[in-house]
Amino acid sequence: MCRRYGLPATLPYFLPSPLLIPPVFNFAGTFGALIRIKAPIRTKRVLLDVGAAGPLAGFAASLPFLLYGVAHPRPSTTPLTEQTVLFHYPLIVRWAQHWMHIGPYTSATVHEHPTFMAAWFGLLVTSLNLLPIGQLDGGHVLRAAVGRRQPIVSAFVAAMCLVAGIAGPAGSATWAIFAVLALAVMGLAHPPVDDDDAPLDFGRLLVALACVGVFLLCFSLSPIGYP
Repeated sequence: MCRRYGLPATLPYFLPSPLLIPPVFNFAGTFGALIRIKAPIRTKRVLLDVGAAGPLAGFAASLPFLLYGVAHPRPSTTPLTEQTVLFHYPLIVRWAQHWMHIGPYTSATVHEHPTFMAAWFGLLVTSLNLLPIGQLDGGHVLRAAVGRRQPIVSAFVAAMCLVAGIAGPAGSATWAIFAVLALAVMGLAHPPVDDDDAPLDFGRLLVALACVGVFLLCFSLSPIGYP
């Protein structure tokens, strides 16, 4: 999208994760990738297209790996202990189990196929990236959709992430940690665009709603937990 609109941008910088941030990123080894756009984005149309392209493409790329992996689990005979790591599944995994005519299973009862785990992590990163905060892709989409009201919505989302980290199950700390990192690096408010008060066209409103749908399909309150 940056090339389409003539925006100068860097190649992706992949960010390593130190083994210090449980419960997800100490397993993954990466925070994902950062692309720096070297010019201001002037219009909502361009902002939405740039923000939505990555998450939607990543979601689509994860689906074939998810479908294959869902169909190839191995039954687990290992007894659960307090140290057993369980991967909690988002809604799209439940749907995939249904579409593949496979009985529902959980991380407690199977050893997941490696392609399933690759898709699972891809879906998790997609949901994190779609958090509507700052200059995450979700922040791009939100600013394009609601204009000057973006900081208010982002503040509410960040507050919910912090509440989840404090009051939710252990794995929900992932959302609080990521929200705090995003706020520290990018801030809460997204830079304005020239047509902040102009409405989006209908087609791009549908794209924004598609991003919301993808977020809900990929979201898990507690991505990793314990028995």
